[in-house]
Amino acid sequence: MGFQQLMKQVTELTIDTEERLKGVIDLTFEKAISEPDFSVAYANMCRCLMGLKVPATDKPGTTVNFRKLLLNRCQKEFEKDKDDDEIFEKKQKELEAASNDEEKQRLTDELTDAKDKARRRSLGNIKFIGELFKLKMLTEVIMHDCIVKLLKNHDEESLECLCRLLSTIGKDLDFEKAKPRMDQYFTQMEKIIKEKKTSSRIRFMLQDVLDLRRSNWVPRRGDQGPKTIDQIHKEAEMEEQREQMKVQQALISKKDTGGQPPQDEGWNTVPISKNRPIDTSRLSKITKVPHEATLNFLCLGSDSGNRPATSTLNRFSALQQSASSASSLESDRRLIQEQSRLSILAQISLKQVFLINVFLPMQEALQCVQELNSPQLLFVFVRNGLESTLERSTMGREHLGLLLHQLVKAGILSKPQYFKGLQEILEVADDMAIDIPHIWLYLAELITPMLHEGGIPMGELFREVAKPLIPLEKAGVLLVQILTLLCKGMSHKKAGAMWREAGLKWKDYLPEDEDVNKFVTEKNVEFTLGEESEKSQPSEMSSLELTNHLDRLIQDQADNQRIFDWIDANLDEKQTSSNMFVRALMTCICQSAIICENPYKVSVDVIKQRGKLLLKFLKDEQKELQALYALQALMVQMEQPANLLRMFFDALYDEDVIKEEAFYKWESSKDPAEQTGKGVALKSVTAFFTWLREAEDESDNS
Repeated sequence: MGFQQLMKQVTELTIDTEERLKGVIDLTFEKAISEPDFSVAYANMCRCLMGLKVPATDKPGTTVNFRKLLLNRCQKEFEKDKDDDEIFEKKQKELEAASNDEEKQRLTDELTDAKDKARRRSLGNIKFIGELFKLKMLTEVIMHDCIVKLLKNHDEESLECLCRLLSTIGKDLDFEKAKPRMDQYFTQMEKIIKEKKTSSRIRFMLQDVLDLRRSNWVPRRGDQGPKTIDQIHKEAEMEEQREQMKVQQALISKKDTGGQPPQDEGWNTVPISKNRPIDTSRLSKITKVPHEATLNFLCLGSDSGNRPATSTLNRFSALQQSASSASSLESDRRLIQEQSRLSILAQISLKQVFLINVFLPMQEALQCVQELNSPQLLFVFVRNGLESTLERSTMGREHLGLLLHQLVKAGILSKPQYFKGLQEILEVADDMAIDIPHIWLYLAELITPMLHEGGIPMGELFREVAKPLIPLEKAGVLLVQILTLLCKGMSHKKAGAMWREAGLKWKDYLPEDEDVNKFVTEKNVEFTLGEESEKSQPSEMSSLELTNHLDRLIQDQADNQRIFDWIDANLDEKQTSSNMFVRALMTCICQSAIICENPYKVSVDVIKQRGKLLLKFLKDEQKELQALYALQALMVQMEQPANLLRMFFDALYDEDVIKEEAFYKWESSKDPAEQTGKGVALKSVTAFFTWLREAEDESDNS
């Protein structure tokens, strides 16, 4: 039924009493919250009925209007959660008192159903309220009350409602005068994300809304709002069904055309050089590439919103089809269907790991991949991840490389699965270079993190990487790129030692007619021969650059040795002796030690671990003082959280990172450049210095 017909039927009803008007509102309201996909239509209906007035039942001579009664109905539903909680509590007690398993199962099912129903109603109500506000039927005050209530509740259902509401009406609330209030909401949401007390799904939804505001409320995928994991899974199921239909059609088409691929499948074809034909025997090895539509989930890097994530490998799918024999059609079909399913799950996992310009913390990213629960098919995740990030940002490639390293280190991803996924990309890399000139650098950025401690030894990694590339005479090119990147994180001497200890020899990876000495000299990898050449001094970094590099290493949970290696490779002695370096290192370490709870706490374990790193560079009392100034500045930046500086002082003293003399020097310092926030900081650590002096007096007396 069309909207106009529906409105005609409603306006023809005799609505002349308060009871009948409430009946119409109840019916409309129930339909609106039970069918949230049509909430826009129901809100429009209410807009058309807004002028209805009828005599009040309780007060003769007065009237009640549609808008007021509707508002009361929305508010009643919004505040219904207290009644729901009582019902849930009662059912929970009945469940705990149940005497047998059958009764427990029945009550468990009832409780689950009741919670699901309440959640659906709450979400439907929020969406309807948002649509009514957009039509100017509700005031901004009401909307702010809703947002405050949802933020205050802090439960997952409320946070999901909050995300839906802000996605719907955030743009209308975020005008100049209301920005301070909106800023408070979003600060609170960022805090909830950092605290990590909610599920990953809710944090993704919150992050989506934050991204939406940063992009001036312009959605990335039309006016859909953030998707729930359920929605993503439903879309994945539909995508899988479409994939299987396409597989069936392709197989039927092969039979009908005698094994030849259809002529017009809409594939992006690679421009082929006249002098450089593609070796189809190599391309035919990729028999497991899903359709391009299943690979368009990822959006990485600053340009990701402007261009689709095209699938480079799918340019070869038409050639791939011709290589399959008719006798293997059925096994191919099963294989493609099985891997197509995991491919879709892999995209969901990749979508969770990578948000626009935001990368999930490593521990949560590991969990996302582990939840795929398909250890024997994880090469699909590896392949999809490598392909999807290949043409994105350097940061995106580095992050995926670090994730794959952590997956191998944690035992979630086996080395054979990693190599299988990697080799499927390497087999066509030379042909992809037509469209991606810097492909060998990009591949190196993805592979090099695997050489970190706990990953794959250099000898094993390089031999496996080289296998598909030696026939193409490209193995040496990629290994040079990897070694060059490796030397940005460690000294040339150490990288050379790793090469030689692995028993690697350049002649095994270069064409027979290639002059090894000339190649090594031209590519600046003489250090692999044990003849480390003098390299130019590292260029000086700004404070911001230095802090960003150190922060990324620490956030990626790099061990102390890896950070030492990076410092050794990128900074000279003059730079590591500077106050700027000490302060940058202290700031990054202290930030990583803050536990984002309410109130904030300090992780003593982090101070204990990273204290060894600090001690290498806090060579005297003056450097320790600079470290305390950096900590003071961090507290100012965080708006002086209660008791946090005291906890840092206790941990730094207990772990012998900062000595008594440096604390006293900081306390009495009058340096005018370091007075910002000093008064508040001193007051917050009064008890620490009282204790320090008492302990000193006791020591002297004894």
